[in-house]
Amino acid sequence: MSDRKESVKRGFAVAGAVTLLLAVGIVVLAGTTPVTLLLFAWFATAGGLLLVAGVRERISLGDTGVGWPRIGAVGLATLALGSTTLGFTQLLAGAGGWTLLNGVVMLFVGFALVLFALECWLGGAGMDPETFAVD
Repeated sequence: MSDRKESVKRGFAVAGAVTLLLAVGIVVLAGTTPVTLLLFAWFATAGGLLLVAGVRERISLGDTGVGWPRIGAVGLATLALGSTTLGFTQLLAGAGGWTLLNGVVMLFVGFALVLFALECWLGGAGMDPETFAVD
């Protein structure tokens, strides 16, 4: 396994674990309201996918095996979808100051996540293809 591949997989595993801890922390600290349950579902789905991408080389879905780059891409895309949705919500709320800055930052983070998710899905369009090789 190349050093870059190992680094990306380790990053997926750590990001997945941290995202799952964040999901549990939201429910524990904020209670179970519809909004916190939605945030929990979003973080738990994305965190679980990233953790699986970091730990497993491939998973079986029926007769087909799905490699870790595709699983990681779906996890990153899930995080990006939530981030951009919350960012647009902040911008559409119409408030200024920190709310506006928060919305812009969330949109920027969502854009960065989408770019890396696309890189993972395509298997190395801009990065070294060996990074996303599935053994």
